[in-house]
Amino acid sequence: MPISGWWALAGAAAAGMGVGIVIGGGLAPRLYDWTTEWNVDAPLADVYAVMAHAEDDPTLWPSMQVARITPDALAVDGRAIHYRVRQAASVARFAPPFRIVARMTEIEPLRRWRQVVTGDLAGVLETHFFSQPDGGARIVFHWYVRVTNPLFNLAGYVAEPVFRASHDHVMREGEAGLRRHFLATVAAQ
Repeated sequence: MPISGWWALAGAAAAGMGVGIVIGGGLAPRLYDWTTEWNVDAPLADVYAVMAHAEDDPTLWPSMQVARITPDALAVDGRAIHYRVRQAASVARFAPPFRIVARMTEIEPLRRWRQVVTGDLAGVLETHFFSQPDGGARIVFHWYVRVTNPLFNLAGYVAEPVFRASHDHVMREGEAGLRRHFLATVAAQ
């Protein structure tokens, strides 16, 4: 084969690999391993009870909009929660809300739960619950996910700070909603 043929073959291989990365996304997945901590001035049992049914109160976490809840035999609580997640304005300008489906796979009451997440994100969310010495509660979320959209996956290599800012915005909003819930509960007593 002449040298020009080798260059053509190498060019075609490189183009094919590039198309595979963009379209397939599987050759270069960008993984996100993020931890967020919340502190709430309320007893652990009360915090756990509210969070176990957060989908019942849309004002608790406005960015995590429940689209529907479906029966799911693979989930330990028998349901899958379909969310439409509104992102921070910095990301929402470039991308529509994303959709995730959360299925509970493990529950240790008052200690932790694990959810498998599918949809526009795929991976695991593990949530740990701790009682604080002052009577409050600490919740630690550990996300280990990847973006399933190949273009956003590829963009994640340069746009991770924007993705992180959006994630942090959504998580801060959830913590603020939980705190508001318990402040209103105390005020109502």
